[in-house]
Amino acid sequence: MNLYRQIALVFFATAICACSNTSSDNVTTEGIRADIDVFSDGSGRTLIDVQLEVGSDGIGSTSLELGPSDSLTVTANGIQKTMIEDASILGEFSYEANYDFDDGGTLFTVSFVRNNGMSAPNSNVVLPDGFIVQSPTSNDVLGQADTIPIAWTPSGTSIVPTIQVSLSCFLNSAVMITDTSAATVTADTGVANLPVAAVIPIGSLDTSRLCEGEVRLSRWRRGNLDPNYGEGGDITAEQIESQQFFVDLTR
Repeated sequence: MNLYRQIALVFFATAICACSNTSSDNVTTEGIRADIDVFSDGSGRTLIDVQLEVGSDGIGSTSLELGPSDSLTVTANGIQKTMIEDASILGEFSYEANYDFDDGGTLFTVSFVRNNGMSAPNSNVVLPDGFIVQSPTSNDVLGQADTIPIAWTPSGTSIVPTIQVSLSCFLNSAVMITDTSAATVTADTGVANLPVAAVIPIGSLDTSRLCEGEVRLSRWRRGNLDPNYGEGGDITAEQIESQQFFVDLTR
C-alpha cells in the first residue's frame, strides 16, 4: 500500500468523528487539540498532516479551519513550509506539507502561529530510520502450509517494528474478502515469520485463483507536543514499507 493510499484511509476513518467545524479565530489555544502525523513510505518523500479540533478527540468533536490571523508551518533540515489546507467532503479540515527527503533522524518541527492569542510553536518529532522489506517478494507464491518469511534491512534499532500481514482471497461468489494478522516481534532483529494459515480468510474460497498477500512493516515513534495546546493531542512519525506476495490455495 503506498503512502498516499494509507493516509487517505486514515483521513476517512477520522473524518467520521468530526460533525462540525469552526474558524480557529473563535477558539483559544487552551481549547485546542492537535493531532500531527509525519509519514514516509520509502519513496523518498515525507508527508506531514495536522488536524486541529475543539476539545478532546472523539465523536462530536469540532474541526478547526485556520482563520486569517493563524497559520501552521513545518520546518525540517532548515527548510520551512507553510501548510496547505485540505478539506474533506464531511467538513473536516486538515493541513499538509511534504518534503522530498525521508532520512531517518530528521527533526520535524510544527508551529501553530497566532497573531492574536498564544501560539504553540514547538511540536517536534524525529523520523525513525528507514528500511527495505527484503522478503517476501512479489514473485513468491506460497502454499497453505507454508510460513511467510519476513525480513528487512537494516535492523538493530531501538524501535520494535509493527508488522501487519493481510491476505485477500476470492469467494466462490467472486466477492473478495480479507483477513489480517500481526506477526509477533519483540526486537528489531530483521526477521520474523507468520504461518500462511493465520491469515487465510474463512469462507468458501475459490481455489482456482491466487490470493493476494501484503506485509506492512512500520517503525513508529512519538514526539513532543507543544504544551500550549490545552486539550493535548499527539505528534508521531512513522516509516512504512510494504511488500506483496501470493498464496496458492491448492498447495
